[in-house]
Amino acid sequence: AHNPRGSIAQHTRHEHEGDMAAAALTSMAAPRAAAPRVGGKAQQRRGAAVVTQAAPVRPNFRVNLGAGTVTIVDEKEEAAKRALAAVVGRAGTDDAAPPHPSAVVKEREIKLRDNSNVTIAAMTEEDCIEATKLVLGLFFKVRPQDFLARERLKREQAERVYAGLVDGVCTSEHRILLVARISGRVAGLAEVSLPGGTRFGAEKINPKAPADFPYISDVAVNPNARGRGIGKALLRTCEAAVTATGHTRMYAHAKVDNEAAQALFENGGYKEPTEVTESLTQSQIAQREPKPEFLVNLGLAEVGHVLLAKDLKAKDYA
Repeated sequence: AHNPRGSIAQHTRHEHEGDMAAAALTSMAAPRAAAPRVGGKAQQRRGAAVVTQAAPVRPNFRVNLGAGTVTIVDEKEEAAKRALAAVVGRAGTDDAAPPHPSAVVKEREIKLRDNSNVTIAAMTEEDCIEATKLVLGLFFKVRPQDFLARERLKREQAERVYAGLVDGVCTSEHRILLVARISGRVAGLAEVSLPGGTRFGAEKINPKAPADFPYISDVAVNPNARGRGIGKALLRTCEAAVTATGHTRMYAHAKVDNEAAQALFENGGYKEPTEVTESLTQSQIAQREPKPEFLVNLGLAEVGHVLLAKDLKAKDYA
């Protein structure tokens, strides 16, 4: 499991396993627009025969009085927009919101190392309850001094996580959430934060990830399902989705004490950029040194992060 800081869980630690799994992006063909209406009048009427002549097709205009503009409406383009919007539940009006970023994710079944199958798909609202349980099981922790308030804190955290997932699935224009399902149950999840979105605490992590590039906020796999290649399948699907949005580089953080997360990313081609390594401060270098676990659990020692990046090519995911 893994979560680097907490876009989904409001914590972040990356943990996964690796094995290559293909993921593909979707390309949606818009339905053919309806043919122009044909008007006309009878030229001759002999017996039952009627001969008609088509009237010239008149363009449709859209007038924006506030902006002082008049534009010609392309009916085929408008029909394609409505079809795409309908796929993500934003049905067709001229002012329909743009499609959700997850529209680029195509549901795909992938064979794992043990020859079982996993389905990687965009997260739905129906997945959010199971996904919340997975996140809490992996990342919810309390300090010893807060033990008596554990149940209340867990309940409050569950509410925040669930609300955040639903927002990411239904509302946010800057988040792509994925799930891995085995036999219909959520076994893993991942999230990409696109440029322009809030990264829920990741902006506090040093070295900082550039805000103008996509960022892997979370990858998490149920402990009972690890070692089968699910983390790699989720990661590759994230990359495919990012290239489908036109981006060519993605960043991620991994905690220095999370060897599984670092292995997942490094095996997937992620590296710490040279300019990042050269710009580390003495404090950041010190945070990368091993820390006693009990001090970390008490919040008395801070574990550092490694910032990793990978250049992406769309042809690798076609």
